[in-house]
Amino acid sequence: MRSIACLSFLSVFAVLTWGCGSEVDPTAGTTYTSSTRIEFQDIYVPDRLIEVGLLPAGTEVVSEVFVHNAGDRALFVEEVSLNHQSDPNWSILPESIPSTIEPHEHAVIEVLYVASDSQDTFAAMEIFSDDPDEAEKSVAFIGRQASGGPEARVSANIVDWGFQFLGVESRRSLELRNLGDADLYITAVELIQSESQPAFSITCPGASMGDCDWHSEVEDVLLATPIVPGSAAFFDLSFAPLNLQAVSAQLNIQTSDPVRPEFTVFLLGNGESAINCTPPSVEVVSPVEASFYHQWQELELTVRVFDQEQPPDSLYVELFLGGLLIENGFPDENGFVTFAIDIDDHSPPIPTGLQPLSIRVTDGCQLWGFDSFVAAVDFPLSAQDVDGDGFDPNQGDCDENNAGVFPQAVEAMDGYDNNCNGIIDEQTVVWDDDCDGYCEHDTICLGQGPAVGGAVCSGLAAAPFGDCNDSSVDRDNDGLPDGFSIHPEAAEGLNFIDDNCNGTTDEGTTFFDDDGDGQTEAVGDCDDESAGVFLGAVEWCDELDNDCDGTIDNDCLDQWAPPRIIGGVLTDRFQVELGSRLRAEVLVISSDENLTYEWQTDMDGFFDEPANGPSVFWNAPADTDENRAAYLQRFPSIMVTVTDSRGQSASGFGNVLLSQDVTTAYNPVVATSGEGQNCSFAAGGTASAPAVLLALLGLLGGLRARRLS
Repeated sequence: MRSIACLSFLSVFAVLTWGCGSEVDPTAGTTYTSSTRIEFQDIYVPDRLIEVGLLPAGTEVVSEVFVHNAGDRALFVEEVSLNHQSDPNWSILPESIPSTIEPHEHAVIEVLYVASDSQDTFAAMEIFSDDPDEAEKSVAFIGRQASGGPEARVSANIVDWGFQFLGVESRRSLELRNLGDADLYITAVELIQSESQPAFSITCPGASMGDCDWHSEVEDVLLATPIVPGSAAFFDLSFAPLNLQAVSAQLNIQTSDPVRPEFTVFLLGNGESAINCTPPSVEVVSPVEASFYHQWQELELTVRVFDQEQPPDSLYVELFLGGLLIENGFPDENGFVTFAIDIDDHSPPIPTGLQPLSIRVTDGCQLWGFDSFVAAVDFPLSAQDVDGDGFDPNQGDCDENNAGVFPQAVEAMDGYDNNCNGIIDEQTVVWDDDCDGYCEHDTICLGQGPAVGGAVCSGLAAAPFGDCNDSSVDRDNDGLPDGFSIHPEAAEGLNFIDDNCNGTTDEGTTFFDDDGDGQTEAVGDCDDESAGVFLGAVEWCDELDNDCDGTIDNDCLDQWAPPRIIGGVLTDRFQVELGSRLRAEVLVISSDENLTYEWQTDMDGFFDEPANGPSVFWNAPADTDENRAAYLQRFPSIMVTVTDSRGQSASGFGNVLLSQDVTTAYNPVVATSGEGQNCSFAAGGTASAPAVLLALLGLLGGLRARRLS
């Protein structure tokens, strides 16, 4: 069932088949003709890896291994045994071991397997004979863990909607599949998210959120309905953001899987936008400068807004007179909005005099942009106002050469005291508005304050800054600015907020998978800083409690066992003509994923480059008169040395026969019939069978693969 892959993935020139199908004549296809006579005994075992699939515990299966003598002399079998690392549920039926195999005949060695319910098991059978060039042949066996109930698997541990605007609902599907052999039940479903930003929900498939309530109409049916083996249940997940800030949630699914009873799926939305969110901008386009109005006139003001992440018509524009909201609205698709104000009949009223009006635009990230306009209501504009902002020096203008500087103007990050209050660039990205010591700008921070509520401005921190929430507004009414506890050096808490402004939400908490192994501390990970430690992991001999069962290195496996080569070097054929090309491969068992391969040969010929993997092509010496005299009827060795990252190595070799005019039609039997629980299992292929990629998921005998999701 579930296992951890700890082997090199290598191909063997054989086709694996489960021998419970139609009958096959055990003598068919065993023909061999060649113009080159083989003057010796030659062992040939087509099936080098045999795998037995899932079976009920205690089921007995006999695997048949065909051993052929392709030579012209009798082959004497000296010994057939399982090596000392083989698991005890494998055994050879002694009555099937041959002593002699006549020329061009075959024998069948039977290996008994008893299905285990604890883990995958392995064995290696070694055949010793008097073959002059292959005195030892090895056959590997894998027995898959016996059927043991349901096995749950979710299609994703993280469901990320990316960036999404307000007012749009988007759905994603999550699959919970049963890979086991017994019915799986979902026992509980819980969606955990911020109460103030409930952007996620579980919905009814094919129905709008308003037409169907999942908890009342679907949940009970889902919990009561079994997920049969091979099938799946689906969750229809919805994301409808309330703003454009990053938001996350966790979907906890509990099942009847005895090994992995609980899954945590992280739901993420607008994460990328929160990192790159920029403030919107607003500009007064008409009138272009301070203007005079009578009280009986209409004040018409047109502004244009822009936001890099958000469409203009989704922005919110407000017009203020001091702290009074005069008008508000949404722009058109081009970003324009016009306010028409009846001065003497407006509520609240606009008094006479020089009236600085401020325009604020807000985006979904709760960031703002500002601009200003001065209306002179029944108040003559001064002839000394040379910059057209409505104020002259006698009226408080502190820079008569800059139309963006006048009393009550909106402060901008421009190095000027725009509002003439004696402070430069306050309440901009280079100012710490929430008094947490950090500005929004990465490297510049000019000042802070004033303090809001119970906050205390205790001084600026050292650069870099990069405050991701510098809001001085107290929306949650806790007496502190909303951004006071959010800054680069803040402690991350379990609150679905990026407290430390590193772009990740709730890392380091019990509900975040910090090491990426698929489990959090909330569901059993006893060391969330190590990807090799989680509930149900393989227990390695490394002084760690890998499987989180409370005991260190109990029944542990040696993770640094040296590489092992099974069966030497495998070639796609034995007889090779001069000037031809063959494929050579090696089957290696190792937990190391960084193996190196060094290929060599003891006669002329060469390997296709690069010859640095488990499979290579070898080119025989050229077909010349000189080489015919030197190499025909010779047995060159193709050798490989496999080395792991610790310097441990293993070597293997295979021999071929250099010959000419080869007309081989050798097609040994590779499958037999069988029925019932004792049906035979065999694997093999013909001379034309394609290579099949084989993956051993465990070390033979020495390594055990445990159930792991």
